[in-house]
Amino acid sequence: MKFPCIALVAIGVLVAAPASAQSTGKAPLGLEWGQSQDDTKKLGVELGTGPDDSFGKGAALTKLPQAVADAEIVYGSYGFNDKLFRIVIISKPFANDPFGNGVISRYSALQGILSEKYGKPAQTHRLGDSIYAEQRYFVSGIQSGRTFWYSNYSTPELSIQLGIVADDQSTARWKIIYENKPLNALFEQSKRAKEKGSL
Repeated sequence: MKFPCIALVAIGVLVAAPASAQSTGKAPLGLEWGQSQDDTKKLGVELGTGPDDSFGKGAALTKLPQAVADAEIVYGSYGFNDKLFRIVIISKPFANDPFGNGVISRYSALQGILSEKYGKPAQTHRLGDSIYAEQRYFVSGIQSGRTFWYSNYSTPELSIQLGIVADDQSTARWKIIYENKPLNALFEQSKRAKEKGSL
């Protein structure tokens, strides 16, 4: 199953985050930023095949130390240096709801939780034009790329995006992307070095 990817958007404004939001190495779901795949397995986590290699070594993670009740899929990206720097959490489907009432309600609840922890986000809540401006076509608008519903959080060490994605015209999911900024910078450096060696 393929899911639309919400790109982390450069918003041009850094949001001030509470001091408590500073990263101490702890990652979501009981994981640790920078840990290797072997270190992840030592926590009892099972690593399956990841979606692709856009972010280096990737794995689908199950049996995590902590969980979110309605999460269905978790991906971890370890770059080319085997260091966890990116985590994606995707919810179970909210099916048969073209209005998106269920997923919007859950998105709002998660937005409140993330805002308490990471500060006020820069949010984009924009309905599409034409028929996509009508609530009954909310999920269809998400699927077609005409409606956008996401919030970006930024701390000195983390970029986080909460958004809504769609499987079809009446089935949607929430999605959270976490990226550790220092480790992402290392990944980008290693990616450029790898590409240079290939050309």
